[in-house]
Amino acid sequence: MTATRPACVLVAGDYGAGGSPLAQWLADLDFHSLSLDQSNDALRINSNFQATLDCHWRNPHPLPEGCFTGSAAAGARAKIGPLLGRLVDAGGDVLLSDAVMARLGPLWLVELKARFEPVVVVQVLRRADAAFQAQALSVQGDTSESPAITCQAHSDLLWLQCNLELERWSRGERRLFVVCDELAQSPDEAGRRLRLALGQALGRALRELDTPAGPLLPTATGLLPSDRDRVLERIYQALSDQAEDAKDCLEAAWAQLQARVPAAHQAFAASLNVDLFHEARLQRFVSLCEYRPQFPNASPVRRVADRMARRVWRSRKPRPADPPFLFISGNPAARSHLYRVRNPIDGLRRLGAPACWMSAKMLGRCDVKRINARCVILHRCAEDEAIEALIHWCRRRGMPVGYDIDDFIFDAEIMREGGIHFIARLPGSEQDAWFESARGHRRLMAAADFCLTPTKTLAEQARRANPQVRVIENGFGHETLALSEFWRSRGLRNGDPRVGYASGTATHEADFATIARPLAQALRQQPSLGFTLVGSLDLAPYEDLLPASQLERRPLVEHVNLAHELARFDINLIPLQASPFCDAKSPLKYFEAALVGVPSVAVANPTYEALIDHGENGLLAHSEDEWAANITMLAGDAELRMRQAALAREECVARFHADRLAEKYLKLPV
Repeated sequence: MTATRPACVLVAGDYGAGGSPLAQWLADLDFHSLSLDQSNDALRINSNFQATLDCHWRNPHPLPEGCFTGSAAAGARAKIGPLLGRLVDAGGDVLLSDAVMARLGPLWLVELKARFEPVVVVQVLRRADAAFQAQALSVQGDTSESPAITCQAHSDLLWLQCNLELERWSRGERRLFVVCDELAQSPDEAGRRLRLALGQALGRALRELDTPAGPLLPTATGLLPSDRDRVLERIYQALSDQAEDAKDCLEAAWAQLQARVPAAHQAFAASLNVDLFHEARLQRFVSLCEYRPQFPNASPVRRVADRMARRVWRSRKPRPADPPFLFISGNPAARSHLYRVRNPIDGLRRLGAPACWMSAKMLGRCDVKRINARCVILHRCAEDEAIEALIHWCRRRGMPVGYDIDDFIFDAEIMREGGIHFIARLPGSEQDAWFESARGHRRLMAAADFCLTPTKTLAEQARRANPQVRVIENGFGHETLALSEFWRSRGLRNGDPRVGYASGTATHEADFATIARPLAQALRQQPSLGFTLVGSLDLAPYEDLLPASQLERRPLVEHVNLAHELARFDINLIPLQASPFCDAKSPLKYFEAALVGVPSVAVANPTYEALIDHGENGLLAHSEDEWAANITMLAGDAELRMRQAALAREECVARFHADRLAEKYLKLPV
């Protein structure tokens, strides 16, 4: 007869979640407890394994992909097995508790399941604010390796990483959740439920035991003050299985959390203060994870009165009673979401104007009759029933609707004639989808009260669909400016001059083709000049043209890491085809390079001719000869590069900062 194996209860949570006090309480429920955090062998195994990953416990970055299947993991498991064997030999059911298990659970789980039956994972969950308080206090006295966690963003990222990793690896296992808010507020009832659930998972009754009251924890009530709080609260609710769309929320959060700031190939000295990078990474995460906005209640009469009051109130400044600007984002994963949704929202809030956003997908799950906004702005939304219902509701309630479009993608005939290079190269069925999308954009533009574009050239095209068009440029936010200043000050440009092109995706192949020959000419004339390409552009057609010894390839990076790549350039190139589509594009590549102190050579199209004073804040090229001459001139004159970059940066900070652009939203016909 096969002997019954002992059971194992594994208590895990983020650092400071309260797992240790809970484990001490559970240990009195007839468990043999040899806490892993009291075992030098276990600590040594975990520490050594983390060292092989170059990942300290306070590092909030994702663990390396495949780290639990390599030789380091095999070596660690060879030591874990005998350690767990000693626990089995001690007899009885076992209770293990260690905060690091939230992240390293997969390293132990195989060995645990080989020796214990069942293995029950108890995930201890508390709110992120409480985790920050606990983490800061728990490590204040630990000065052996690094200072205490004093940055809220660092703590929040670690909270996210621990809880999302724990939730993912424990799926499919016997799992219980302990929500600290419930345990603190109703310890007897919460303890009773936990004892019954744990007994059911173990297949045996557990004796009654007094539940100690925990400390009072932050509890979310009412309208939360910031997007960070709202996003983290939504994830907290999803983890505690209280959200309707918990799975979708957690999957989206996990996907967005994978970005590193800076990227792995952009590592810098660990002695630097990394709080800026934690803040930037958290801001990126929060900007892409949505929550369900809350709108102030207002009767139809009050809405009309508010709108009339705003028309009379000439200053247009926001008042506390104003409903928010509501942005509907057609594709939050696209980079345009940053420029046309997140940056405006942040700028409006800094001016005191409430603003929020939701995706078109979430709009489809909402009751539009609950929406009360000062103005609704649809950014690159596709035509569907939810958008049509929203427009109808806004018309009934006197809420103005704007349609925001940042590319010339609303003219199917231009597309059909090959006016957009990357669309012209698509298979016929995919082209048809773009044509239909263009017609949908145009119909929504016509249905809106006004349209928004980032350039005057695009505005001229948009007026063919709707005569009411306002130009609000693309810009940059606080985090982009701070990161740009950081990398500008690091002195990444040294040695021989380097000309660079941040192509992004392969859709810019036709743009690069316009400068390939003059670039090659400049490189041949100056063998010390290097060329750096950032992105996924295919250079195979130019193998015989561009000198391989002067070429450097860099991978495509997240926007939050772009400043580092640009700061390595001495000269920034901005080539574009001569086409209605390219002539209407925003000067992103110009001001983002200017922020890190890099001058640009740009195509002489309407946008850049209006922005660049040739020879002062940049250089314009009308022909291949001018491209080659401009590159050669800048490459040979460091003082000229410095002078043009300084002026370009000064002008761009004054003109394209999100706070400055937000003022234009307050002047919309709302």
